[in-house]
Amino acid sequence: MTDLETLEARIADLEATVEAQQDRINQLQTDLEDERQARKNAEARVDDLEATCEEQAALLDALRNRTDTTQSQIAELQARELEKGAHLDYEHVAPTQDKLDLPDDRLERITDDDGTTWVRLPDHEDPLDRGSDTLPTADLLPIQQLARLDDDTLASATNTRADYIAAQVWAERTTHSPGSLWTKGCKDVAAYVDASDIRVFIKSNLERDDESLSRDYAKKLAGRAMDRLRELAKSRVYIDRRTHRKDGLEYTERRLVLPSDADIPGGTGTTDDPPATDAFTG
Repeated sequence: MTDLETLEARIADLEATVEAQQDRINQLQTDLEDERQARKNAEARVDDLEATCEEQAALLDALRNRTDTTQSQIAELQARELEKGAHLDYEHVAPTQDKLDLPDDRLERITDDDGTTWVRLPDHEDPLDRGSDTLPTADLLPIQQLARLDDDTLASATNTRADYIAAQVWAERTTHSPGSLWTKGCKDVAAYVDASDIRVFIKSNLERDDESLSRDYAKKLAGRAMDRLRELAKSRVYIDRRTHRKDGLEYTERRLVLPSDADIPGGTGTTDDPPATDAFTG
């Protein structure tokens, strides 16, 4: 091959290389333009999403305000109906109870024969006669009579702290929220509560502002309250001893048991008797 032919071949190779590089440059420019367009699209999408979020937040605020206004309106209507003597479904009143404007801000919670929980102003009979709280006080067990009282009246009506605690423990039988003091039984047992649960209940709910109960003293109060509850219930309940095993150790604990066939005025079980009232703040 002559020098001229070699030169021409070299030139052809260079031209091919330049052409390939130009194609690569063109491809890179196209890719770059695509990325720029994609970025613009992403930024536009972000702007749209931010606008949507702002719009949704505004709608949510408006909904909260509307809900708050509606609950206030419902609470006002509920308060007026309660003042007229109405018994309202507890599930309907619970969401608005903080907005209720009532005398002394106190309500009673009762449960009828069907297990429905109602609220009313203290000592207001249901004009529609839906409740089962119709037995005269004289026909009730002493523990039922005490459990009907509001907190202040109960404090003045009981001679000992054990009686006061016993009435509070009995009243908790009609509480159906998670973590209730009483446990629903089966077969021959309608419900039961352990001494350790009563001790925790005393520490959590019945400890006075000016005291700090020790664990041992709260345990003694729980035991006394169980004994008094059995006496005030005219032995319709009984105290059993249960053996537990925990952390490899075995120990015995007292349990207060309400039998399924207990002769409770107004019915048996956890919700059929003239219901204990549970006062709560409106």
